[in-house]
Amino acid sequence: MASADGPPLRVLLVHVWFWPHVGGGDQHVEMLGRELVKSGHDVTVWCADVPKYEPRIFDRGGIKVVRLPPSRVLRGVDPVVDINELSMENFDVIHLHDTLPILIRKSVKKAKKLGIPIVTTYHNDYIKKGIIAKIIKQIRWITQGRRTLHDSQGKIVLTQYFSDLLRSKGVKGNIDIIPNGFSPIEEISEKPINLPQDVSNSQLMTFIGRLSEQKGLDTLMDAWDILAKESEPNFDLAIAGKGELGDWLRERISKAKYNRRIHQLGLVSEAEKRWLLEESTGIVIPSRFEGLPTVMLEAMYAKSSTIMSDVNDLGKIVTEPRAGLSFEPNEPIELANAIQSVLLANPEQRERWGESGYTAACNYLWPEITKDVLKVYRRIIK
Repeated sequence: MASADGPPLRVLLVHVWFWPHVGGGDQHVEMLGRELVKSGHDVTVWCADVPKYEPRIFDRGGIKVVRLPPSRVLRGVDPVVDINELSMENFDVIHLHDTLPILIRKSVKKAKKLGIPIVTTYHNDYIKKGIIAKIIKQIRWITQGRRTLHDSQGKIVLTQYFSDLLRSKGVKGNIDIIPNGFSPIEEISEKPINLPQDVSNSQLMTFIGRLSEQKGLDTLMDAWDILAKESEPNFDLAIAGKGELGDWLRERISKAKYNRRIHQLGLVSEAEKRWLLEESTGIVIPSRFEGLPTVMLEAMYAKSSTIMSDVNDLGKIVTEPRAGLSFEPNEPIELANAIQSVLLANPEQRERWGESGYTAACNYLWPEITKDVLKVYRRIIK
């Protein structure tokens, strides 16, 4: 079995991070790979062995995973890996999921030498602070990032915003806009073990994601402080996920007023995640930079009122179909107001948000997204 447009393809997906690492890009690569496998295509993933995992070569959902041990990790984010012993000769197309890392650049060089078509998906534009960091970012973009895209026969971005951004950065050639996709959670809903039993009887606002600066957890906690300034908030706040800000968050919660109503859940299972998506009064996504977060699509599909920061125009994906509310990133007062608006909305309004979100989210299911990706593969192979 394969796509109706042609025979089965042998696809190599290259991304620095992959399971058991936790992140949005990892999930994107895995879900795309699984959907390609379901359609009869042969899929391999190359990634760095960070964190270390045994075995380094294994099958995951029909995908052959090859984890490459790094000699070191530059700046904590760029593993130095060697692909000299790996062969690309049996692949029909190479699909890169970043532009700058060493693994990506080495894969480009190897694919070009063999004449294998390259597709690159540009997921996100990371924010750097400080003059020196911004200068380094600009130099790396000119010498590495833009070159990766110009060496690619296919270029994919997740939204129109990123297409316009790449044009402003001097990227030439055709750019396909293919959003991130998602798959409905199949596990039976199960209340998170770390969530107190009495929370089921109160209103619940929930954050689900990596505990990192990117995700705007400080904005969320600042919003809590605003809502808790005069009196005890009329809701509980659940924060699910793990990451480098785990200890910071624990300390911040300990200093917050009425912190008995804030629940740091850690990494939740898929069944627990489904419970949070379906049972929460609203899902809060306060990101300060983002590509197209899966949890936003999952929340809309679960008919939960969704609050999304309008970073990179993502707020429109929620507000245009009237699936929830949006606010300016890094603005805790606006976020606090949005949270209160959801909490005070009547059941009919929440139901309208939920139904509209579900209808909009159905356009982002992975089977449909994968069809568009396959069209790019076949076009550049021809």
